[in-house]
Amino acid sequence: MHHDLVVEGKIVNPGSGVVHDTVQIGIDGAFITELKKQGLIGERNIEVRGCLIFPGFIDLHAHLREDSSEKWSYKEDFRSGSAAAIHGGITTIADMPNTPQPAINAARLRAKKELAQSKSEVEIFFYGAVTESNTEELAGMSKEAIGYKIFLADGPLYIRQEVLPEALRAVEAASNSKPKPIVVHCEDQELIENRREELEKNKDVRAGAELHSWLRPAQAELSAVRSVLSCASGIRNSVNIAHISVYDSLLLIRRSGRGRGKARIYCEVTPHHLFFNTDDLNIKKGLLKTNPPLRSESNRRQLLDAFKRGEIDFLVTDHAPHTIEEKTLGLMDAPAGVPNLDTFGSFVAWLIYSCGVSPELISRVCSYNPAKFLGLRDRGIVEVGKRANLTILEHRSVKVRSEQLSTKCGWSPFEGYEFPGTVRYTIVNGEPFIATSDAP
Repeated sequence: MHHDLVVEGKIVNPGSGVVHDTVQIGIDGAFITELKKQGLIGERNIEVRGCLIFPGFIDLHAHLREDSSEKWSYKEDFRSGSAAAIHGGITTIADMPNTPQPAINAARLRAKKELAQSKSEVEIFFYGAVTESNTEELAGMSKEAIGYKIFLADGPLYIRQEVLPEALRAVEAASNSKPKPIVVHCEDQELIENRREELEKNKDVRAGAELHSWLRPAQAELSAVRSVLSCASGIRNSVNIAHISVYDSLLLIRRSGRGRGKARIYCEVTPHHLFFNTDDLNIKKGLLKTNPPLRSESNRRQLLDAFKRGEIDFLVTDHAPHTIEEKTLGLMDAPAGVPNLDTFGSFVAWLIYSCGVSPELISRVCSYNPAKFLGLRDRGIVEVGKRANLTILEHRSVKVRSEQLSTKCGWSPFEGYEFPGTVRYTIVNGEPFIATSDAP
């Protein structure tokens, strides 16, 4: 039997570690049709024996910025965002709802889907936002949304912590027989507002880059995490606590038993919270402004150690492209967030080759766990019958340069850093893309 494509190399599947013997993957159309040690024949062949072949990486948390208004398309759109994803080894994206026309009803979700389908090389799914005024829209959104997003701080989609139980129950009711997952941005808005009022009364309370971290302290995250753990115990939906920045948040989740009731509690971490600290923020200022903010070096090390132990479920980009002009306005005026799609695969290589993270753990947190959380049964593992989505990682030193990035915003917080690996190929639904511009 001839296959459309045969990929040959070492597979890293969750639960099995690295397959040290070379394996051939037979691909026809968009699916894996055969796995064999040798003997497969393909119309096209990719031989990558010196690389690691992962199930295609899935990004649970990205902000691609585009909607029908096109007001933020100068930052990123679905075409440039999908190109950046392919560059970083990401084959599936879940896009957040906080765009100029936020995804608060089914019509807006459908409009974003249509835009993405006309432009994107990777599959993009969409979260619907839960606000204090759209609970009647949630059931209608269920067919269109991959899940729901709740913001406990800042912005027009923010909901107060006191209405969180009602919001969670509304999502559960809207999900009917198939509960949709929920992602929650955990920061205590009341505590943040108290800090802002204190700053107005005493403008010398903090200075420099420390100010942003002081305005959004660790206690704000911990307070919101406690609320989520308390309120989610009675619902059936899985809940993911977004972009953990404080190690003590993991302790709270662990003590909760990860959901003693019906809900399963998950958590995610970003590259910037595993790599940078407040000293870096002091140097790079607005370029490294994120919500939640960067924390101390000791906290960063604790998060990284917890990640290596498998205590964090997902590695996500929280890709938030803003222009370099916006990010250099000054710490208090710059928008929060950094672009991470292009560099995701190289960051994963840093985790494996510089930090000792097992490739099998990467397969779980970047592929298998996200697919399971989103209910995508056709991906997340290299197996016959699954989608032919593969991320092929090469152990080769690369330096991040702005001219090699695909994101429309054109910069990276990792610019100038050298990583010990890069994505050689990204295969999406059986179609191979050369992810590195300087691939041999």
